Amino acid sequence: MLLLKLCVIAVLLSFSYRIIERVLGLIAKTQVRYTIYYWGAAMIAGSVLWSGSYTFGMPHQVMRVLPLFLIILLVNLIISRSSGYNPMGTYNTVNFVLCFPIFEEIAFRGLVLPILAQHPGLGQLHATGIIDVSGAILLTAFLFAVSHLQYYRLNRESIRFMLFALSGGIFFGLFAQVTESLGLTIVLHIAFNGSAVWHQKKSHSSSTEPAPLP
Repeated sequence: MLLLKLCVIAVLLSFSYRIIERVLGLIAKTQVRYTIYYWGAAMIAGSVLWSGSYTFGMPHQVMRVLPLFLIILLVNLIISRSSGYNPMGTYNTVNFVLCFPIFEEIAFRGLVLPILAQHPGLGQLHATGIIDVSGAILLTAFLFAVSHLQYYRLNRESIRFMLFALSGGIFFGLFAQVTESLGLTIVLHIAFNGSAVWHQKKSHSSSTEPAPLP
């Protein structure tokens, strides 16, 4: 029963963006555009109310994961060029680069992960001197990937987005659980999204430049 209860809470949190969007659509349609901010405020409030959240925790054992963090940061910057993310307009770009990474980390690594980690059955699956992979990390990464269907329709492109989210979510969860903080995960998430946008804008700019005269 405890596992079922924790999973229900985790799923509701995972799709809370869409839930809030639907509620706003019913009571204040003009505010739907600002769903991201209402959602972020709700996630921050949840973190304040629940003492087990990782959201405001000071990072521990940073040196233990720092080498892996730097490797993942570099990989992030390399693979982001093929992500396909291309938000249009300043408003969407700012939200994509800053707001979504911060609020998604609060929702998934700040709340969902420590909630699931409470269950002994979702504990440590594999451990080394550097990493401790748990069932909670893997389940959180899966929910993180599937939750991206809140923003996109299911198609080949959204599947690629979900695969990026799944792989990133595993490492983000690892860093959050080891350090009990979102400091490293927010940096990685912003770096990935920011780099993805930069590559897309650069590619678009290059493709629209006039050809040189012969």
